[in-house]
Amino acid sequence: MVGVTLRTVQKVKRRYEETGNHMRRPGNGRPRCTSAREDRYIVSTVLRNQMQLKSSNQLLQTRRDYISDSTVRRRLAEANLKPRRPAGGPKLEREHRVARLRYALSKKAVKNC
Repeated sequence: MVGVTLRTVQKVKRRYEETGNHMRRPGNGRPRCTSAREDRYIVSTVLRNQMQLKSSNQLLQTRRDYISDSTVRRRLAEANLKPRRPAGGPKLEREHRVARLRYALSKKAVKNC
């Protein structure tokens, strides 16, 4: 009738009798591999260098343990940071840079008139 199994009801009832509360106990699940301080470091480093590509191991070189890329992505998602990648493109030849500069200066001259 309720949409849950009998076993679930029994577990919730037993938990309520033991603790006086039906909610899950804190501390369930696997412990986090990074501390709150390391989480803040990950977020602040990414905010400082938003357009720089770094792997998680480069980000936390001082750590002895390996931290996976997915862990870093989860920590950034917890901080409401979306993944960004720098825009790529071909390297400009010297002539192209000169042509761009010439074009920009001509537009600046027209704008100042």
